[in-house]
Amino acid sequence: MPFKKIKNRSTSGLFDELARKNVRKSAKDYFIYFFTLALSVCLFYSFNSISTQFTSLGIEDKLNYLAFSSGMLNGFSVIVCIIMGALVVYANRFLLKRRKKEMGIYATLGMERKELNGILMRETLRIGAFSLVAGLVMGIFAAQILSLLTAKLAGISLESYRFMVSFKSIGLSVLFFGILFIFVHFFNTKELKKMSLLDMLYSDRKNETVAAAGIGAGWLFAVLSIALTAGGYYILITVAKEDIARALGQGVVLLMLGTLFFIKSVLRISTRLEKMNKRYYFKNLNLFTTSQFSSRLKSESTSIAMTSVLLFLSLSLIILGPGMGKYVTNGIEYSTPYDASIYYSSVEGKDVEDPMELLKSAGFDLQKYSNSYEAFWTYTAPSLTSDFLSGEKAEYEKSETNHKVEISHEAGGFEGYDEAEYAAYEQQMSLLTILGLEDYNRILASQNQEPVQLKEGEYAVSYAFPVMEKKLEEFQRNPKTLTIGDTSLSLAPKGIYRAGWKNQNILSENGTIIVPQSKVQELTRDMWFVDLNYLSQDESFGDKVYDGWFNADVTGFQLWTRQETMVSLTADNLLTTYLGLYLGMTFLITAGAVLAIQQMAHSADNIKRYNLLKKLGASKRNMKQTVTKQLRVYFGMPLLLAVIHTSVIVGVVFSEFEGFDAKTKLTIIGAGGLIVFGVYIVYYITTYLGSKRILQLK
Repeated sequence: MPFKKIKNRSTSGLFDELARKNVRKSAKDYFIYFFTLALSVCLFYSFNSISTQFTSLGIEDKLNYLAFSSGMLNGFSVIVCIIMGALVVYANRFLLKRRKKEMGIYATLGMERKELNGILMRETLRIGAFSLVAGLVMGIFAAQILSLLTAKLAGISLESYRFMVSFKSIGLSVLFFGILFIFVHFFNTKELKKMSLLDMLYSDRKNETVAAAGIGAGWLFAVLSIALTAGGYYILITVAKEDIARALGQGVVLLMLGTLFFIKSVLRISTRLEKMNKRYYFKNLNLFTTSQFSSRLKSESTSIAMTSVLLFLSLSLIILGPGMGKYVTNGIEYSTPYDASIYYSSVEGKDVEDPMELLKSAGFDLQKYSNSYEAFWTYTAPSLTSDFLSGEKAEYEKSETNHKVEISHEAGGFEGYDEAEYAAYEQQMSLLTILGLEDYNRILASQNQEPVQLKEGEYAVSYAFPVMEKKLEEFQRNPKTLTIGDTSLSLAPKGIYRAGWKNQNILSENGTIIVPQSKVQELTRDMWFVDLNYLSQDESFGDKVYDGWFNADVTGFQLWTRQETMVSLTADNLLTTYLGLYLGMTFLITAGAVLAIQQMAHSADNIKRYNLLKKLGASKRNMKQTVTKQLRVYFGMPLLLAVIHTSVIVGVVFSEFEGFDAKTKLTIIGAGGLIVFGVYIVYYITTYLGSKRILQLK
């Protein structure tokens, strides 16, 4: 028994020493693997520490808007974990293939499979531990950069910022990668069991073969590629106007399939054409290069297609995420014209003539908190919906009880329509708000703005956010007549005004109709509002207002403060921006790592072939050109397709962002492109230098 213990200890020490030497010896081979793992940990930690960043910036989140955004990012981390897990297993598969011959030599020396697996496990643990530590250090500092970006997106100062570390995110990172490497261990065990000794020793001499009829399949794939890609573009361009989510879902799926068939067709057809062009085929080392493409056609065409899909998803998300974030805050200065807005729905209290008294009797005396406020009613008409301003449905005739509102185009004519319950609900949700002229001018006066002047028989349109600009410019060129009761109103010359008349979310903008005060009596009361500014601008006074509000019995009333509005918009901005960056960077790392590891493994397999080329007299310059040509195809083709697909996707989505200026779009596109190209070039250069080192072509 004592002898057995000593033997086990010495064997364990031998395996530890062997694993340590293998990792040190293969450090350069493992660099891409190590870099990818560390970058993944950095990404995982950074975006899971968002809640800690909010704390470090002192952002208050009374209604949990930011907590919801942080929770959503944490939820998407599950998807990131799955993707990263698949990447690590994929990368480990190539590294194991690279080590097959080495494992075969160990086996011939008498090592059992479990001992081989023990060596691999020790190596994996060492690499994983180094990657985890390095990634966490990078992530902690990257999180501080994200904090600065968060502060900029939220429009707050950095006075309250302090360096913080999220121990919860560290724990999650350790847990995730611990589970990940357990799966890698089981994968290695399974793969080793499947390998025969001959398979280990002669794996580097195996090539894929392509059937002679491959050219026919290539042309078939080309036709399918054109059809699927054209179909994807058609859906994106046409369906997006009606349902952008459906257009993106269907269009992207078709583009994925089209990309797969395109890559397969191009590689098959190009290699066959190169062989047919004898002048080119026998020049320099083109014969060898073409044979390399042909010998690995099956696996590499699939991986290139997968990389291209990941790249265009990455580039699209990295651009569209911040683009959506900027869009939801475009014109944010008009979203909070007051410290607070209180509103009350007439549906909940039809017989209430003075909601102000009801509010006071509920225990919230407005005069305790403000001496500058304006109260007013808004109104609706049964058929006056957002379609009136968009021009999609130009003619209506509708009546309800004693109120009759007719909307007609200048060309005349009416079209009555009776929709089902769902359509009626949808119409109710899109009803335009109507304000009386005197009420609207009181609102403008409280903001120190000039009043609106309307002549008899005129109406005006008010809007707050850029999303309405293009629509209202078109409406002003071709205005409609608004008929209330027996009075017809026409749009006043220069009757489009921009002003925020309540605190509101930017995406809720539908436009507001301003009519003579005498005409609102013929309309349906909708909601009662009071806009107010606090007695004090001290931050603690806002807490006093909240305390008074929540201590009162304000059933039926809603409070929408400037702080709440800003936090809500900030949460929307951060969620879309960070979600796009998080998923986009994940796809980008995956794409770069897959290509890099595959090509370096390919180079390792080709050591004997390049040594033979040297013996045959091939120059290093020509061999470097061969490596460069292969890497340009493998890295360049996916990137080119990704740029083309992304251009269409981004163009379609951005075209729906009304009021989004070209300068902002170009800035977001440029920044996203730099991020993707920067990381991708790092992978390309590292792969090129690594391949030259492996093939001894320095």
